Amino acid sequence: MKMTKYLLIPLIALSLIFVACSKTEENGKHEHEVVKKDGYWTCTMHPQVHMDGPGSCPICGMDLIKKVADEAEEPEKDKDMANMVTLTGKKQVLANVSTVFVKNESMQDQVTAYSYLDFAENNRKTISARFNGRIEKLFVDKTGDYIKKGQPLFEIYSPDLVQAQNEYLIALNNSSSSVSLIKASKKKLEIFGLTSEQIQTLEKSKEINITLTYYSPISGTVIEKKVQEGVYVNEGATIYDVAELSTLWNIAEVYENNLSNVKVGSSVKLHLRAYPGEEFNGKVTFIYPVINSQTRTVKVRSGFSSVGGKLKPQMYGETIFNKAGGQGLLVPADAVIIAGKRVVVWAKAGDGMFEARNVTIGNRYGDKYQIVSGLTEGDEIAATGGFLIDSESQLKTGMPTGHQHGVPPPTQKKKSADGMEGMKM
Repeated sequence: MKMTKYLLIPLIALSLIFVACSKTEENGKHEHEVVKKDGYWTCTMHPQVHMDGPGSCPICGMDLIKKVADEAEEPEKDKDMANMVTLTGKKQVLANVSTVFVKNESMQDQVTAYSYLDFAENNRKTISARFNGRIEKLFVDKTGDYIKKGQPLFEIYSPDLVQAQNEYLIALNNSSSSVSLIKASKKKLEIFGLTSEQIQTLEKSKEINITLTYYSPISGTVIEKKVQEGVYVNEGATIYDVAELSTLWNIAEVYENNLSNVKVGSSVKLHLRAYPGEEFNGKVTFIYPVINSQTRTVKVRSGFSSVGGKLKPQMYGETIFNKAGGQGLLVPADAVIIAGKRVVVWAKAGDGMFEARNVTIGNRYGDKYQIVSGLTEGDEIAATGGFLIDSESQLKTGMPTGHQHGVPPPTQKKKSADGMEGMKM
């Protein structure tokens, strides 16, 4: 009898535990039904969080919002509409949703490089002394003055010039002088810088000029004046640095991995800090043959018109190189939602309805992505507000967005804790 009595005690205890667990399970099912019917509280950033009442998200601390379940939804309908979200007109306005049509566009690779304007080397000249002498008078005496070809620059005294004039007059007056001697004497005067008019005047007057007026052989702007009145100059000394500024060179530093986008003869655009909002057009004229070993860049030269003197040497700016890449489907970058391996574009499926389309993207061209697959030309997609539509979809399906810093979902925490407590019981 004692043995039977001791055996009954554990059996009774096990029966009581079984009944208690069954009631707990029934209560849990009932509570779940109530929550499903009346709604639940969740986090906009972590839709896997489901709470019975208001509070803060245990993951990020944001205030929870109430999500009301739609009792009219049917299981089959839920299955068919799993990838769709319906937004009323008011919700679309609040979410700033705008749509565009997908279409084939010209794909252009764009490379931006810092650059600066410089003198065109072939338009820069030096006016130097062709003989020894003293500058008696300067007609152009300021840096920045514009001079025209044939304009008087300075008046100079030179013993060499006086002697050259005398030799020419002797050759002309001597009947025994050969034609070659006369030509040689005249050529010497031309080399010294005398114009045809000055030589003709000398032939007619037969008088030697002690000082000579030197006329400009070129047109351009005086970049630097090297002399003053009264100074002696030697043969070859620089008197003026002159540059024609109607055309300037733009020197851009392009990284070597972007060189494939730069071709000689291709059009380029220039943005200058001096003129915000303005754009200047030019063409690539030369790609330098040497790469800078420290910066890993190559100099690319483009020619630009100075546009009435607006462009000036040493201005800094940005040069934009474009390379055509054929035709392709392009969509705004804001329309593409990239979350790990998941790349989604929300396409309009009806009045106020948007469908998630898994797409494959190619290269980015400016503020647009190329769509390789997943969309066709003519599809209407959400250009803005796609992220909010995606968040609404995740709230609807309860799909987790992923955990940050390895934090597990709170539902798993609770389940694990309950399991531990059950083990302790």
